[in-house]
Amino acid sequence: MGIRFYVCLFFVVSSITCFGQINIDKMRSDYALAVKDKKLCETNLKILDEGANTVTEKGYLAAYEILWAKHKNNPFTKLSQFKKGKNLLESVIVKQKDNIDLRFIRWSVQTHAPSFLNYSKDRIDDKEFLVHNLKKLPSQEGKKIIYKYLSEANSYLKGDHAFSKAELAELSK
Repeated sequence: MGIRFYVCLFFVVSSITCFGQINIDKMRSDYALAVKDKKLCETNLKILDEGANTVTEKGYLAAYEILWAKHKNNPFTKLSQFKKGKNLLESVIVKQKDNIDLRFIRWSVQTHAPSFLNYSKDRIDDKEFLVHNLKKLPSQEGKKIIYKYLSEANSYLKGDHAFSKAELAELSK
């Protein structure tokens, strides 16, 4: 009887502590896919909107807010949605400037944002930050996901925006 009680107690406590937690690695891996998958973007945006508590989770909330703009039809709505995500992203970066995920998100947004949005000034700084700091990300899975994204993006980057072979080698550590 005592063992059953403790086993049940363990499962109840585990459920309570796990309930509502956001799987950041899933958000990272879905990030590139959500650009083209409206349903995935909407689902992850809802999860993040309801449960983002940490700075990193709020950064991914901002990223999905920005991605959600791509799925809007009205240009004014697109712009408003983009600005909402951008403002959130910048506000969380101010709180934790050395957060690798935040700098990755901003780099990716600025790399893909149309030039008329005038949102690209931090791209080179964020690129250099990522080269020197990605290895410090505690999540091995997170490192793999971000490295894959960066190395695949490198195929269409030009000039200072492209990663050199040495930079890619440093990112892969």
